[in-house]
Amino acid sequence: MSGPTRLYLTGADGMLGTALTAALAADDAAGGWQVRGVSLKDHDIADAAAVARSIDAFRPDVVVHTAAHAVVDDCERDPAMALRVNVAGVRNVVDACRRTGARLVHISSDYVFDGATPPEGGYRETDLPSPLSVYGLTKLAGERICALLDDRALSVRTSWLFGGADERVDVVLAALRQGVTGEPAALVADQYSLPTYTVDLARALVFLLTRPEPVSGTIHVANAGRASWYDVGLALRELRPDLPEPKPLTMAECGFVGGRPRDSSLSTARSAALGLTLPHWRDALERFCAQQ
Repeated sequence: MSGPTRLYLTGADGMLGTALTAALAADDAAGGWQVRGVSLKDHDIADAAAVARSIDAFRPDVVVHTAAHAVVDDCERDPAMALRVNVAGVRNVVDACRRTGARLVHISSDYVFDGATPPEGGYRETDLPSPLSVYGLTKLAGERICALLDDRALSVRTSWLFGGADERVDVVLAALRQGVTGEPAALVADQYSLPTYTVDLARALVFLLTRPEPVSGTIHVANAGRASWYDVGLALRELRPDLPEPKPLTMAECGFVGGRPRDSSLSTARSAALGLTLPHWRDALERFCAQQ
């Protein structure tokens, strides 16, 4: 392939898309890449004709698909919307990748697992998914659609993202902003996964994108360390003693509409075997707080 890599990024103005745009620009191996970032203001990801026009015109070498609706209760209340964005949107991107010959990196979720009896060391890529929510079902469906591209597709499962600007999908940001008002954040204490900083995930994606040998199939990428959001809240208060101590909640007290996995911690052994290891979430939390 001659010339710089051409990368097409969906969800470019989202939490992960913003971090990935910055990480690509900062990386020596990817700094010269031509990046085309699109978001809802450009077109609806569920509009097949618009997606086709946009991707076909750019002729990317690789598409990174971060666009999704990730508010679990919204998806439960409006399954048709979730299917449009998280399933039809993926199908449209896959169809375009098939036509143009582009590779695809699709962002998926730990919510494809039910979290009832997680294996020792966390869920592996080969473990059987069993989602409890419409959101989880749509993310799993997206993975299956991506797999139609065979070795030209990679689904990256990650978990519990923080580091953005939308309090609805960023528990840490919400806890910080609420704490500043003097009101303690109420955080779930009996649900566990791997809290993951978007900056670290974005750097990990650049690592995967710039490898000489492309990675395909499914891979788990997340910060190290199993925790509840309440654990994260306690660590946040250690970093910011001005914040009130968080209040622990049980999942049953939260009134969630969609089901949540009790422990969806992921095994990142495949990532580690490739030389990709992310810092502990406590280290990530400290770096995030330093930016606030």
